[in-house]
Amino acid sequence: MQKSVTSKIATFILSTAFILIIVSFLFGDYNNSGSASPQDVASVDGLSITPREYQMRLSQQIDFFNQMMGGKITAAQIQQMGIKETVLGQLIQSKLVLSYGLKNGMTLSESEVKEEIKRLPYFQREGKFDVVLYRNLLAQNQFSPSQFEETIGHDVAGRKMEQIFSSQLVSEGYARDILRFKMTGVKTEAVRVERNELVNLVNISAAEAQEFANKPENKKLLDDMYQENFAKYNKPEEVKARHILFRADKPENEAAAKAKADKLAGTLTAKNFAEKAKALTEEDAGKETGGDLGWFSRGRMVPEFEEAAFKSKVGQIVGPIKTSFGYHWLFVEGKKGEEKKTLEQVKVELATTALQKRKGQDLDKLMSDNKAMLEAALKNNDAKTIAANKIRMNLVHFPGTEVNQYDLTVGPHALSADEAKRLFAATPGTILDFSTPGALFLVKVGEKTNSDINTKLATQLKTEAQSQSQLFARKFREEMIKELTATAKVVTNPALL
Repeated sequence: MQKSVTSKIATFILSTAFILIIVSFLFGDYNNSGSASPQDVASVDGLSITPREYQMRLSQQIDFFNQMMGGKITAAQIQQMGIKETVLGQLIQSKLVLSYGLKNGMTLSESEVKEEIKRLPYFQREGKFDVVLYRNLLAQNQFSPSQFEETIGHDVAGRKMEQIFSSQLVSEGYARDILRFKMTGVKTEAVRVERNELVNLVNISAAEAQEFANKPENKKLLDDMYQENFAKYNKPEEVKARHILFRADKPENEAAAKAKADKLAGTLTAKNFAEKAKALTEEDAGKETGGDLGWFSRGRMVPEFEEAAFKSKVGQIVGPIKTSFGYHWLFVEGKKGEEKKTLEQVKVELATTALQKRKGQDLDKLMSDNKAMLEAALKNNDAKTIAANKIRMNLVHFPGTEVNQYDLTVGPHALSADEAKRLFAATPGTILDFSTPGALFLVKVGEKTNSDINTKLATQLKTEAQSQSQLFARKFREEMIKELTATAKVVTNPALL
């Protein structure tokens, strides 16, 4: 669920980072004061970001997250996700692009601005622009026509600059070469172990740890380690639950949602709850997960739902529960009690960890010994040894991974130019050592792969050219923004966020 949400949010931010549609916010209700502060939230090369402009964009972003989360997000969540800072960053980037365009002759004629305004549906009656409606709506929102027309002019100029960024094209020859790189690869099997995962394998006696913990000079170190691991030793009470939601986020949906929720009374059991949730819940993510909410602590859910969850016993089904989202049925699958451990209770454990990290020579030997063991396991296709070490030292195994000449990655790990050269030059069965001081990384070379390039070129060349053009445009924009940021005069006023 989190990955899905995280993926959707990233797509939204990329697609709207440089575009400011002022008109769509004229009727927003996030900031109802209707008056702009005489101070600016920020300025970029003399172009102001006004409180009104900032609040309009913030309102849009908050509305987006509300839709993604299925309800209104809290002030704490806004702060945690850095939404205000993201909005300000987007606006600064928009102004950078606009400033560059204006300095380089990207202007609009008065007629272009007027035609743009006339096309906006907010100012039309029966499909035609109505100047009286236009002036009245601007007055209601404390905009003068000149202010609004300047805003629209800047908006359109900014969009024109975006079109310039997105119009960067690569040749078919370049796209053809990229396809060839993507279709030429080698099969591999790899294992990776981070050095710090071997710390727990260094032997420290109980007497050593106790002696270290009792020394006054080690008190500050142990206290710092305790604070760094505070969440590990102080865990809040948690509940694991599923739910079925019938949305009633609008008054007109209230009766229907309650009726659907009431209808489930007496029909839900521990065995059928997940399947019922997949079939009936009106939460998109819940349709795939069976309403699974995972583990959560207090403060993560809306108050009514939280109270019911923490009061209920494991195995209990409760509902309907009315919240701002609608009506819920709740199934409590598990509970964890609050856990608190003082520094005194864990100082010997912390001392053991500190001593393990200090025994660098022991770690070096462990790195060497385990490298030899893993090389042998890869060479002999010893899946049992590899599986055992996944638990013993948190080994990460990449079986059957194909590395192509374009991506040059084994799992999430990018290969250097030298490593890639060695990989593609090696014969099948070779074990390559790409280890660093911080990690063991061994790659077994398999057979070379070479797809039917000619067939794929015929079917995929156009798509690849479009993809590479988009990638090039994005990189071009990123580099342009970096350069503009380095030379622009940007002044922010965090107090107004």
